[in-house]
Amino acid sequence: MQLYPLKLITIVVEEVLKDQIIHKTQELGATGYTCYQCQGEGTRGTRHDAVTGANVRIEIICPESVAVAILTTISHDYFEHYACIAWISDVVVVRGARYIGGNA
Repeated sequence: MQLYPLKLITIVVEEVLKDQIIHKTQELGATGYTCYQCQGEGTRGTRHDAVTGANVRIEIICPESVAVAILTTISHDYFEHYACIAWISDVVVVRGARYIGGNA
């Protein structure tokens, strides 16, 4: 078994931006993602219902260069005007070549 050190990007954002952000991350090199609705409260208030809209959590495993490109784009294009937060975590995965465009 081979292990691959990669990065996990987590983006929590207003649901209305989900498709736009997923498309942008794929343009920047992400090979896939996991997405689900979530709730929370922050400096822009609580977002969890039909009136205020929901949040989504988007998770992407990718090489560091892709992670940096995605976070740079997200921070420049969304942070100022939308309820959005993003971070990078270190992960080690099996079948890691799948996350860098391979078929392993």
